[in-house]
Amino acid sequence: MLRKRTHGENRRSDLKTLSFNAARLCLKQGLLLLGIAAIPAVATAVFDLKWKLPPEFRELKTAEAHSRSTEYTWVDVRTLERFNKAHIPQAVLFDEDNITEGIASLKSVHKPGRKIVVYGEGKGSDRAQRVARIIRKELQSKEVVLLEGGWSTWPRE
Repeated sequence: MLRKRTHGENRRSDLKTLSFNAARLCLKQGLLLLGIAAIPAVATAVFDLKWKLPPEFRELKTAEAHSRSTEYTWVDVRTLERFNKAHIPQAVLFDEDNITEGIASLKSVHKPGRKIVVYGEGKGSDRAQRVARIIRKELQSKEVVLLEGGWSTWPRE
């Protein structure tokens, strides 16, 4: 014969069921988040998604640039604070927010026929690319290149 459950027993059983369901829901949500987080990693591995140089630019190798640094006009697009801390000798600071001043500073030191090397903080600097495009347009020069790896690869003396 079946025994009838008491109110307390029903409540404990209901709590166990709720706890089990909550744990299952947490596990499902955790696995879903893990799956979503894995998508970029899988896409990168499958499609070889890494930073690529825009086709209109050439990168100057750091070793070559360092050994012949006096042959180039240098443009630093990092912040004023970082520029003041350290920069490539003879570099001109170019503030992207003040293009007129940046172009004027560049024109005051640039000698026609020299390559202009633009660098930012590191590899693939969006700011360096934008400024390089501005310089190409304003000076009507194709002799504008990016420093491979940016400031982060420049040898410190």
